[in-house]
Amino acid sequence: MFMKSRAPLKRRELLSKTLIGSIALAPLPAVAATRAARFDRAAYDRYIQLMNKGDLNFIDYYSDDVSFVMNIRGKKAVRDFYIRQQPYVMETLEVLFFCSDRGGAAAQILSKIQCVRNCDDPSIFGRNLVAGEVQLVRGCLLYGLNSQGKIAEIKGPPPEILQPWHSATA
Repeated sequence: MFMKSRAPLKRRELLSKTLIGSIALAPLPAVAATRAARFDRAAYDRYIQLMNKGDLNFIDYYSDDVSFVMNIRGKKAVRDFYIRQQPYVMETLEVLFFCSDRGGAAAQILSKIQCVRNCDDPSIFGRNLVAGEVQLVRGCLLYGLNSQGKIAEIKGPPPEILQPWHSATA
């Protein structure tokens, strides 16, 4: 039994194969350190859960200079907007559709807003509200993300009012 001998590798061929092999084994630069946080469905669900609980930590998903619907600018202004509403309403959001990529996300949301305490300040909701009133709204929102994966912009067409404010007991 004779073994077929391999022809000796030429020096250049040997060097090129060695270089290719060593490049494959070399550690790659740390890309993960610069990669933006993902705003995928799981992250969006956590964001919505915070909103549904009335937990203002949902603003941690926003950049400091976020451009919010209704011409609200900045994380602090968004927080102030929700602080002003919270004593009077409880909002429950249901995600009907969601998709995202590295640059942004889109969602269709069903929002049930229930007045839990009389509100005599029409500047908050556009009219006075009575405890027990409910409004049902469907909206489409577009989220633009910054390089860190934070929400830098939320925009969309005016929401569709499926059920205007009315007494839930009527």
